[in-house]
Amino acid sequence: MAASPTSSEIPRQITLPIGVAFEVVMQGIRIRFGRSVVTVTGVLFGIAFLMSIFTGIVLKNGLSSEEQLRIEVNRMLSFLIAETGQPKGHVMGLIVDGSLTPAEEKVFAELDAQGLDKLQVVAPATVVLPVLSSTQVQRVALDGVGTGASAILWTGEKEPAGGWTTAFKGSRQAVLALTRNVSAPQVAPDVHVVFLASALSDEQKAKEQAATKRENFRNGWIITISLLVTVIGISNAMLMSVTERFREIGTMKCLGALSAFVRRMFLIESALMGLVGGLLGCVVGFVFSVLVYMISYGFEPALHATLAGLGSLILFALASLVCSLVLSTLAALYPASVASEMVPATALRSSI
Repeated sequence: MAASPTSSEIPRQITLPIGVAFEVVMQGIRIRFGRSVVTVTGVLFGIAFLMSIFTGIVLKNGLSSEEQLRIEVNRMLSFLIAETGQPKGHVMGLIVDGSLTPAEEKVFAELDAQGLDKLQVVAPATVVLPVLSSTQVQRVALDGVGTGASAILWTGEKEPAGGWTTAFKGSRQAVLALTRNVSAPQVAPDVHVVFLASALSDEQKAKEQAATKRENFRNGWIITISLLVTVIGISNAMLMSVTERFREIGTMKCLGALSAFVRRMFLIESALMGLVGGLLGCVVGFVFSVLVYMISYGFEPALHATLAGLGSLILFALASLVCSLVLSTLAALYPASVASEMVPATALRSSI
């Protein structure tokens, strides 16, 4: 009977370097390129959504003044339209003795876009009149500013020297709309004064704050669900990859591959999927968000906000990429464990 070999006579099993595992992974990706593309696409969409949310936050903060201006203009228009009706085909008057504010300029631009027919302006010769595309802008005397007008807008700087009775001569509706937050002028009893620039009440502020909280909660919930779906998708793809490679795994183990090598191989493959999908997702999410904000707010404001928040965007992109790598690795832990613990004989007998 032959003597049992001593521990010094038993050869140590060779541990393959990580470079070999990487080569095997790359070969497997080329062979199963279609499945790899599907897995990368799943990661791409998840990270693209995450990056689009981050980019939207940065751009929204950069465009906060523009957003506040837009809210103010919409509020002013809603008050005005509630009193005068839709501006299409109507005539309005304007009394101004100084420069218009950005909000006032946008109000007249919106009225122009909604089909205002004519704007009759009382203003000093030094004041530049609003430039509108389709609305006829005409400089008139005080007794002509209200002719046929459904409302007279006043910037609230200085009351007309001829009095409000002269201003409303021949007007279609006796509506005086104040575009700035000033005290009500002394007008005739039949003139209805509308404060377009009224400050928000405490109740309205509370509603806006509640709406902001709901939006933040909704964004957080959507991000969580999208990342969970991404993890599930990667896990499913890696499990399918293990199932398809039962014989390959059994053969490698029969040839001396350690369980650690098989585990490392699947983790490397998943990390590569996460890296490629994360990089593409960061680019797609960033570009999509910037384009949406450019369409909504204009090219220059969105570009300025992007450049101003470039540092934050880079940090968010790195965070999204790290998130992609971590999630991809976590998603592959179970499939890699299943692959590494397979018995070679069982794997070789598989008919899948």
